[in-house]
Amino acid sequence: NHLKDNWYLQIETFDPHEPFFCNKKYKDLYPHKYNGQAWDFPKYEKVKHSEEEIQHIRYQYAALVSMCDYYLGKVLDVMDKYNLWEDTLLIVNTDHGFILGEHGWLGKGRMPYYNEIANTPLFIWDPRSNKKNVTRNSLVQTIDLAPTILEYFKIRIPKDMQGRQLKETINSDKS
Repeated sequence: NHLKDNWYLQIETFDPHEPFFCNKKYKDLYPHKYNGQAWDFPKYEKVKHSEEEIQHIRYQYAALVSMCDYYLGKVLDVMDKYNLWEDTLLIVNTDHGFILGEHGWLGKGRMPYYNEIANTPLFIWDPRSNKKNVTRNSLVQTIDLAPTILEYFKIRIPKDMQGRQLKETINSDKS
């Protein structure tokens, strides 16, 4: 549909998520020696594992993230191929982080919400602003994505919708 106007595509993936399973070529990016049990699905609990096990699960996770990066790259390649950067809003975000031994914990849901869990990646390309390689200091939340998308498509934002559109935050870091 790259020649069409006003289209919407949402790609939602489960990864990176446990079990930390991916193709061998991504695991080969993180060579290490590990002689323990197969372990790719850590329980959400206080760390009671050896340093070797923690390092192994971190490598498993890194391999999975590398696989996800590869496939995101394929989406970005399509953006390049069809020059979609001129008129396509692109939002890349996650719903939470994951702790892999930091702060003495594994997982995402039982411990205090450390920055590794609560501060999530968010990248927005809005072709109207043409802002590249900038970081914003404003506090935003995933609840702001729906009004941002509605505003982009010039659809009325319902008065009872929570969140706020991020056009001005993208343009000039205004909260």
